[in-house]
Amino acid sequence: MKEFFRNVSPVRALRDLWQILGAPSEFRLRSLALAVLVTGGIFSVMWQQGGRGLPRPPEVIYFESWRADRSDAEIMAGNVEATKRARAEAAEEQARAEDVREMYKTVGAATGLDTEAMDRQAKIEREAEAHADAARTKALLDRLVVKPTASAVPKAP
Repeated sequence: MKEFFRNVSPVRALRDLWQILGAPSEFRLRSLALAVLVTGGIFSVMWQQGGRGLPRPPEVIYFESWRADRSDAEIMAGNVEATKRARAEAAEEQARAEDVREMYKTVGAATGLDTEAMDRQAKIEREAEAHADAARTKALLDRLVVKPTASAVPKAP
């Protein structure tokens, strides 16, 4: 074990470096400069990458709390507003997606691609996805929503 630490000691490493630098060689300075540049390049890339650091703290989402004595009209008005807001956000997202598709069409047309065929195929795929989503939603609603029955009111004797 003592032999191992003798071979890897910093004093011995510095002595070896001094011996190599002191030896006459025509490539000594070029090799030293190349070694410094490569090592510096590697460290500069690592420096620019940055560290990961600690993980982000969890994002806490607070839900609104509603009064327990709200009327049905207030509840429905809140639901209507939330639905309008969600639909407006979805429409805005669709408009952004359409803008992106137009940019891709422009780039594709400039590079000689058949953008119309790709657009038709993408529309078919989006419609199929929307249809599948609607079917999943309908199946979920059919399963979860309680349907009123005709015999819910008891008959008088």
